[in-house]
Amino acid sequence: MCMSTPSVPPPPPPPQEIKQPDNAVKPADAMRQRRNAAAMGGGSLLTGPAGVASGALSTGKNTLLGG
Repeated sequence: MCMSTPSVPPPPPPPQEIKQPDNAVKPADAMRQRRNAAAMGGGSLLTGPAGVASGALSTGKNTLLGG
């Protein structure tokens, strides 16, 4: 039989109040975002809209990872 009292941890802190996100976009920022999205044209900065040629993906030999 155990004669000691168990140690009880302190109660958790109360939950924080809910904060609303500050996502109000300024008109100038919205215009800049639309312009940047239109400049991408469906591709990325690295490959462009046409992608990468299939021949450019091959290393020319069979390799194993780590070897």
